[in-house]
Amino acid sequence: MWVWLSLGLGGCLLSDEVCTSADTTYSCCVKQHLDDASRCNALEAEVRVLEPRVHPSTPRTHGTAAAVGTVVAAATLSSDGEIFAGKLRAAVEKILQECAIQANEAVNRRRRGGDPTREQCEEILKWDPSGKPVTRAMRLGQEKHAEAIECARNRLSQLWPGRFSLEQRYRHDPTTGQLELVSPKQHQESMRKNQGKDMKGTLVPDVVIHAKGNPLKTQFAYDFKFPCLETTLPTWSIYPQDSPYYGESQGQVYERSFGAALRVTPWEII
Repeated sequence: MWVWLSLGLGGCLLSDEVCTSADTTYSCCVKQHLDDASRCNALEAEVRVLEPRVHPSTPRTHGTAAAVGTVVAAATLSSDGEIFAGKLRAAVEKILQECAIQANEAVNRRRRGGDPTREQCEEILKWDPSGKPVTRAMRLGQEKHAEAIECARNRLSQLWPGRFSLEQRYRHDPTTGQLELVSPKQHQESMRKNQGKDMKGTLVPDVVIHAKGNPLKTQFAYDFKFPCLETTLPTWSIYPQDSPYYGESQGQVYERSFGAALRVTPWEII
């Protein structure tokens, strides 16, 4: 079945063979005009676009935002079901950074009325059971992380249903390289029985892009990072001595387990 919709500036042909019920008019148009995504600009309001900011430490590249803005429309599946990895990656990263920007600005505005100062970031709010300080930077980061995850859920669901997982727990066999899914129920049961001891070594990336309907066939992994100050570079956590990955960074383990692994901040993706 073919249906024409008038857009004022042109037409968007909706096809049951290309689009799904999960598509918006914009995303459907995008999938059919990969060679000229600008034809769908009249519908772009359906997907809120924020201008990515660049971290002060990163040299600016003129035209990058515009190029990524065009390629966001280019993610799709080819006729044989394989993902156009390069286009998909650029599109996903644009959405994730927009979510990071939105979460960062919303939480700062709600909690501090604007960007926090160094003194506010370093303020100790409480001490955890192990005697470690919980700073305002940590609290703000947790809130921003939750908002960014929800934003990613909403945005990615519109364009790539079934091709991403959020905060999915994996068990990785370093010998075979095989991944195994760990369900929330399994995790809860482990926490109840032995305080999660058998969960040691499991991995929980914020976002994993994978083959449709198959979270074990991973392509990219991303973690949101929210430094309290814009001038602070985001870092991967280093696994502690009681971890199977002792001494390695989170990024190294993710890359080995899932493929490409990147940090998403409000200012850059690295």
